[in-house]
Amino acid sequence: MSGPLDVPAVEFAAELVDRALAAGADDAQVTSVNLDRFEIDFSERKVDLLRTTANETTTIAVFRGAKRGSASLNGRDAGEIDSALHSARLAAEAGLADPGHVVAEAPSLPPSRYGAEMADRDAMIETVLAYTRELNGNYPLIRTRNSTYTFFARDTCFTNSRGVRQQQRRAWYQFGAMFSAKDGIRATSFNYSGAASYTPFERLLAVGTVGRLIEETLRSFDARPAPEKFVGDVILTPDCLYHLMPVLGRALGGYELLSGTTPYKERQGESIASPLFSLLNRPQASDFPEGADFDGFGIPTTDTDIVRDGKLDNFLIDFYIARKLGMPQTAGVWNFVVPPGNRSLNDIVAGTRRGIILSRFSGGNPNSNLDFSGVAKNSFYVEDGEIRHALTETMITGSLQDLFRNIHAVSREHINFGDHDYPYIAASGVTISAK
Repeated sequence: MSGPLDVPAVEFAAELVDRALAAGADDAQVTSVNLDRFEIDFSERKVDLLRTTANETTTIAVFRGAKRGSASLNGRDAGEIDSALHSARLAAEAGLADPGHVVAEAPSLPPSRYGAEMADRDAMIETVLAYTRELNGNYPLIRTRNSTYTFFARDTCFTNSRGVRQQQRRAWYQFGAMFSAKDGIRATSFNYSGAASYTPFERLLAVGTVGRLIEETLRSFDARPAPEKFVGDVILTPDCLYHLMPVLGRALGGYELLSGTTPYKERQGESIASPLFSLLNRPQASDFPEGADFDGFGIPTTDTDIVRDGKLDNFLIDFYIARKLGMPQTAGVWNFVVPPGNRSLNDIVAGTRRGIILSRFSGGNPNSNLDFSGVAKNSFYVEDGEIRHALTETMITGSLQDLFRNIHAVSREHINFGDHDYPYIAASGVTISAK
């Protein structure tokens, strides 16, 4: 291989597998990801940057005597390829033997393509300009930072020494914004949101929870702590669940099952949450542009119910953990859906005697029992069914195990972020106090 290989990515990956085997590997697998991006960076006043980037990243994993080593490279420079193959081989030789370190046998899927072939750049620019005009006209106190409207096209190829070959192309639009409000010497904290879609966004203020959070930001100038310490309700927003559900996912995942640290180890088939709550893994969802047809081992993904009506049906088990524990694989990729309920958010708030609407939580990861403690961010105090004021310097403590058991309402409103989909969830029994 005297120079860069000008061949399709799947053929490039296959040749690297062959080279790894020729160098003494028992098995090998290669993943190649080519990511093209057209990005518009802007503030509330103007477009700051337009740029187009392209990058190919390849990861090589080699297996020798139940040992595994890996290395990555950008591009196809011959010297870099030789170096990556050598580094992966050395890492495998220095590694620890583990019977879980094998390549997978799986059916090869037909190549798939999702989304537009190319970005509608003119429409993207006009949408951004319309957004800046709307912000300036209707929300003059809002200040934005790191706002981006991006078109991604990601080609992923996988091949291994057992003959598995996978190819998929996913192209999507993604908008993300960070913002605060400023009025003279008064200012609010920053908030942020965004979402992804196969189709262009018609109006950026309608993306995800961006519009709602901007309105809430403008109501946050006079934030103050909770009036006193009390045990009350918490209404978790979709943005909060976006960061909270992976915590539950880890507790229901194979790696904590293997280590014995999950409190749910002996609970499969039992009720672990309110019957109002379900957690579904949906990597095949047609409206998730950041879903996946196959996982990092080249195994086709499947949709699986993890928690259904409060009962733990399945753990999140990938290929490696399946071999370690002798269990069936259930989830090599996580794309969570919490199904909506039948109550409106307004009705849930109106039924709250005392509690908070929690948009963000700042604190350390919950411990092995899922106890948590931290600060409520971008949140609001609710009393007698009314939102009273924005919160600052307010702590929340409790147990995620109890929280999911104490869910008493799930909203019919829900937000599709492009890789996860969440409603608003209300639960009781959380301790709330001023710092």
